Amino acid sequence: MTLNSLARGIATVAGVAAVAGAVTAGLTSASDAVATRSVQVQPVVFGVPMPLDPAADLPTPDQLYGVLNGLANPGVPFASKSYLVEGGIGIIEGRAADSLMRSAAAKGQLPLTFNVSGITPVGPGAATASVTASGPATPAQTQSITFVDQGGWKLSRASATQVLQLFSA
Repeated sequence: MTLNSLARGIATVAGVAAVAGAVTAGLTSASDAVATRSVQVQPVVFGVPMPLDPAADLPTPDQLYGVLNGLANPGVPFASKSYLVEGGIGIIEGRAADSLMRSAAAKGQLPLTFNVSGITPVGPGAATASVTASGPATPAQTQSITFVDQGGWKLSRASATQVLQLFSA
């Protein structure tokens, strides 16, 4: 509702009230009622911020480092990393990921280090972060990674695929 339409609405209500008052007071015309009764419009407070939604639960950078480092740990097979990925890791996915990890280790791309910044809520129980990954023979790559809270923070399924692609570079 604009300020103009708000003012018109208040004026209409004031005019109706004045006519009603004129009828009950026995005045002969509406103009007499308006003349005898002045209505003062008070300004409405603008610029006051609306209440914010309750703060979303966001993961801490340490929680996200734990997920990323756990996934990138070459000493642990992917079959044991299901708790780090939304919906878990299937047998075939785990074998493919293990193969990518062995290849990355052979190329000297591991260990990966991560830098996490810009953690932002994207919905209930979900957040994105800007994640930069680099390794001894892996140039720094920055990606927007989504994490979901499913009894603890995990990589979303789509983001797990993004992270695994770091090993195939």
